[in-house]
Amino acid sequence: MTEKEKINAIITRNAEYDGKFYYGVKTTRIVCNPSCRARVPKTENILFFDSIDEAIKNSFRPCKICMKNKSEVK
Repeated sequence: MTEKEKINAIITRNAEYDGKFYYGVKTTRIVCNPSCRARVPKTENILFFDSIDEAIKNSFRPCKICMKNKSEVK
């Protein structure tokens, strides 16, 4: 999957991509699902991760909006 495809999934909040990748926002240190309903960040502030664990290891915390009561958050 290309970076452009991932960005498009975030902008359109496409739930079909949930679990396939996660994105972190550099300015807030929060990691989200592509379908997150929070404000879409600037593309220069986005980092991509293959898993929640990878994001957490890089000092990101799970989003309280899109990961509330989700099985991926421990």
